[in-house]
Formats: sequence, C-alpha cells, structure tokens
Amino acid sequence: MSSLNKNLQFMLLALLLSWLPDPLCAGELEISSSPSPVGSGARAAGMANAFVAVADDATAASWNPAGLVHLERPEISVVGSYSYLMEWFNADYHEEFETRNHTDKLDLNYLSFAYPMPFSVYGHNVCLSLNYQKKYDFNRSFHFDLDQATASDSGLVQNDFQHYAFAQRGGLSAITPAIALELSRRLSIGASFNIWHPTFFSENSWEQVTKTRSLRLLGSSVYLGRMRYEEHYESFTGQNMTLGLLWNPVERWSVGMRYDTAFTGKTDYSSSTISGTFSVLSGKFVFNNTNNREQRLVHLPDSLAFGIAWRPNDRLTLSMDVTRTDWNDFHVKTEGGKRLSLVDSSNLDNPWTRPRFKPTYTARLGAEYVFVPQEPEEKLDHLWSLRTGFFWDEEPASGKTSGFRLPGQNGSGKPDTFYGCALGVGLLLRQRINIDAACQVRYGPDVNRDFIRGIDGFKEDVVQIRFLLSTVIYF
Repeated sequence: MSSLNKNLQFMLLALLLSWLPDPLCAGELEISSSPSPVGSGARAAGMANAFVAVADDATAASWNPAGLVHLERPEISVVGSYSYLMEWFNADYHEEFETRNHTDKLDLNYLSFAYPMPFSVYGHNVCLSLNYQKKYDFNRSFHFDLDQATASDSGLVQNDFQHYAFAQRGGLSAITPAIALELSRRLSIGASFNIWHPTFFSENSWEQVTKTRSLRLLGSSVYLGRMRYEEHYESFTGQNMTLGLLWNPVERWSVGMRYDTAFTGKTDYSSSTISGTFSVLSGKFVFNNTNNREQRLVHLPDSLAFGIAWRPNDRLTLSMDVTRTDWNDFHVKTEGGKRLSLVDSSNLDNPWTRPRFKPTYTARLGAEYVFVPQEPEEKLDHLWSLRTGFFWDEEPASGKTSGFRLPGQNGSGKPDTFYGCALGVGLLLRQRINIDAACQVRYGPDVNRDFIRGIDGFKEDVVQIRFLLSTVIYF
C-alpha cells in the first residue's frame, strides 16, 4: 500500500511539474510594432505617419485612397523595412528575472503600381492602383528565469527554478486594388479592397513556441521537467475595405478621413504540447503529448482616422492625424464557439473574467520641407526634402493586476502609452526617380504590466526602431 501511495504521489507531482504554472498565457497575439493599422512608405514614416490628409503619392492606397487622384503620372513604388525591438524585463523581488531581449526583421513593406486614367469618367478624374502591403508584424522573442519558493501541504519548502523562452514568428499582409474618384476640384473619395491571402511575399501565418525547463526541490526529492508548447495559425484569409475622403475646404488646407472596416478571417489552427518529468531519486520518467487541430475565425477591429494638413507655401507642409481603434472585439473564435481575446487570452463570453478594453488613440504631428529653388523656371537634376515628426501612441491592455484576483476583477482595460519621433530625407532625381529614407523610434516606459501573469510587480521598457527605404519611379 505504501508503494502505491508513493507512485501516486509521484504521478501527481509529475503532472503538476509537466504542466509547469506558465506565466505566459497561450492565445495572445503579440504585435511587434504599433498595432494601429497605419500605412506604408518612408516619406510618410519620416513625417511620423501623419499622412492621412497628405496622401499624394503612390502609397496613398494604404493611407487614404482618395489621395490617389493627386497622381499625374503612372508610378511604381517599392518600400523595404528593417525593424528592431528591444525589451527590458524586471519584477519586484526577482532579480533573476531581469533580462534584455531583442528581435529584428528585414522585410518587404510595400509594392504598388498606380495608374491615373488618361480620360475622365463623366468629367471626373479617376486613378487606379494595385498594391501589396505588410499590415502587421508579429515577430517577437524573449526569455527569462524565474525562481520561486513555496510551502507545500506537507510542510516542506518547495523550490522551483524555471527558465522560459518564447518565440513568435509571422505576420499578415494584403493584396489591395484601389480606386479614387475626384468629385470636384476640392473633394475626392477612394476605396481600397484588402484581400488577405497567402502570396509569394507572405504566407499570412504566424506561430508561437514556448519552451520551459525546470528544477524542483521538494525535501530530499529532486525533479527535472521540460515542456514545449506550440500554436500555429496558417493560411489566414479574409477581406475588408479602407475608405477614404480628402477635402480642400480652402486654399492650402486639406482635411482627410480614413476608415478601416472590421472583418473576420479564417485560419487553420493547430497546437501541440510535449512535456516530461524525471525524478532523480527514483529514476522514473513521465511523458505527456497532446495535439489539437481545427479551423478558427480571427476577428480584427475597425479603425477610424482624421487628419489635417496645412501648406503655408510650396516648401513647407505641416500635418496632424488622430486615429481611434476598437480592440474590444479583437479575438479568435474556436471551432467550439468560444471567443478568446487576442490581447490577453481571456474568455470574452465570461462576464466575470473578461475585461472591457478601452479604445486606443494615436496622435501624430509631422512636417516636410522641400528645398524648392527660388526661381520657378530653374530646372534641377535633383531636389532634396527633409521630414520630421512626433507621435503619441497607445497599445491595448487589460489593466489587470498581477497575482490573485477575485471574480469580477476584470481590469480597467486602460491602454499602455508609447511615445515616438521620426526623421526622414528624400531625393528626387531628374523628375523620374524618388528615393526616401526614414527612421522611427518608439518608446514605452513601464508598459505591459499585465503581460506576464502571476508575478508581482512585473513591468518592462520597450524600444522599437524602424528603418524604411522607398523608391518611386515615375513614367
């Protein structure tokens, strides 16, 4: 009987250890850059993405498709990007937890062909374009150690030494045909039709891999444990629209509006868990392997942006944008009908535990100065421009505190605040080729307090750096 009890105790401990109380909640989707669905291009990036009321180049389909009517010649544009994410973790009472992590990614950000129609439609100018755009980047990785000591039911002190490693790879992109129509000399409208589908440039998929190693000391017993948990979302497909309006109420002023519709996409989902526990004293080993495969629905939120731009002269442009995004219904729906938040993995169908996420807002200020020659008739082989800007950005968060929470303590839903600046330069060669470069720096101090659950006082500092290089060729 005593031998049976010992085996039963070992099996219970093995089950607990193979589960490993994981502070990383599966099911969240980590967006590496600003989650606001902003557009593409180094010129706009140099102006801190305050481009909704400007939108007068080939990237307009991603910012405000109504701006495509500004184009006078066919254009081809290519945009490349390099992103670098740095994170500093720390937590109260856990010096071993303090780590520095980084992730980088080189990618094709945008590719487009825009064609102003050579004839009018019922007296109105029309422009068409076909675009590829990378909408969301999900690449992120980090690791940390966690040491904990607790008292077991038997009165013995239990010491756990754990190492966690997390990696997320992938992203979402869309093929986007767009059209713009000039209703009058001062008013134009446009629409972009975003077709989210795997392409040669992007698989439209993402994966998450969490690995843990642990050493547990319980009295004279020593247990070693390992776990690997994977989630794969493959071949995401869906459709939505970006609607735009551009209005020039008075000379040298423009007002822009952009609306991204919410939509639901389909994806093939699979997950697997492999875990094992080894007792050093008894030499016994317990192994566990589970798998799941199903089709899931992913719901992405709508977004609304307003912009205003002022051109006091032909050289200077000042612009400002404000964007609102509703993340309350950013979720995945399982094949069984359960809705899980992609912000904090909470069950949205449970009113006792689900948070009410407040909308996020982004405010952006940008400026562009073109070194136009003093004499209008002067012809130059090259033309320089300089850009800069600042922005205040938010990311969705639950606002939940770490540690134990009573039912109904769902969190405030208050977003995390980020700040950023941008600098860019442009060069137009012989009126045929335009080259733009930009750098953005985005900083979030003491953010993501609800990211690692169960650890009191967790917080992190985040720095995101993006470099963009654009080339536009005019025909």
